[in-house]
Amino acid sequence: MEILLIDDDKIVRDAVSFSLRAEGYSVTTAGDGIEALEILQSKKINLIISDILMPNLSGLGLLSILKRFYFDKVPVILISALDKGEVILSAMGLGASDYLFKPLNINELLQRIRKILPARS
Repeated sequence: MEILLIDDDKIVRDAVSFSLRAEGYSVTTAGDGIEALEILQSKKINLIISDILMPNLSGLGLLSILKRFYFDKVPVILISALDKGEVILSAMGLGASDYLFKPLNINELLQRIRKILPARS
């Protein structure tokens, strides 16, 4: 299973991708939504994990584009330090599969991924 991890914080990208790879997932990373769209045009992705607050194209902006034009069947987990109810409602209204708060609990993230993705062979 291929996961696309999008976060403008390189430390977060490195730490989360390391943990996901240790669990057997293939991980591609991007620093913002624009870079993610470029990757999505050339690579089959099974799950997207995206930060909300990023330069160039936010996680909500990316989700809106994905759900409207491209990959409406690719599940998206949004992550953010924002804990405002309206942001969560917007994310879910745009079609996010789940929403997690930062700092991430990697075990909770893995549990949510397992619920969304079918069993790996």
